Amino acid sequence: MKSKIILFTIAIVAILLAIGTEIRMLNFKRSMEKQMNRLSEITNSKLSDVNKELNDLKVYFEPNGIVEKYIISNNFLKKNMDDLDKILTDFQSNSRTGYLQIYIIGSENVWCAFKNPEGKYIFQGNLNPGLNPEKFYFFKSPSINTKYTYTIDYCSSFKTGNMDKVYFLIQEPGQSRIKKHPEEKIENITKALNLYIPTITGK
Repeated sequence: MKSKIILFTIAIVAILLAIGTEIRMLNFKRSMEKQMNRLSEITNSKLSDVNKELNDLKVYFEPNGIVEKYIISNNFLKKNMDDLDKILTDFQSNSRTGYLQIYIIGSENVWCAFKNPEGKYIFQGNLNPGLNPEKFYFFKSPSINTKYTYTIDYCSSFKTGNMDKVYFLIQEPGQSRIKKHPEEKIENITKALNLYIPTITGK
């Protein structure tokens, strides 16, 4: 009889332990489900925010969008600022100044450069065929400085990658003329191009 009571007690304890374990498992399952649901909500919320941001960005990059309009506007302003610099450069009254412009014959760019007497580059670059907009002032300074105007020393030297292609449009006080690049290197522009500078040559 005593053994039966012990067995019955053990059975009851086992059942209670099993029920307790089941309850703990159910609670753990519910807790995990809540955490998963919360994590899923956070993830979905983040994905929703990302999708919204992507859609907002898509509006910027679509045809006729903000980015395209900005690029067009920026190019328009840059082109017009370049044109304005050219207009201001050409608009100046130059009858009392002295400057050079470079004309390149042929169909290829030609490298050209001016150096001051100390050997430092004042200008260097590949110039396009035709009359280039840059003006190099050897007598007096331009009334308006633009990106196309350069003030050079009257003793400056001139270098080029192809002297046969280079012509100089020379504006001197009271006169204009065109001169082909001499056959030898130009170490002094005043002497090589026979520039008229009232304060220097006196003629």
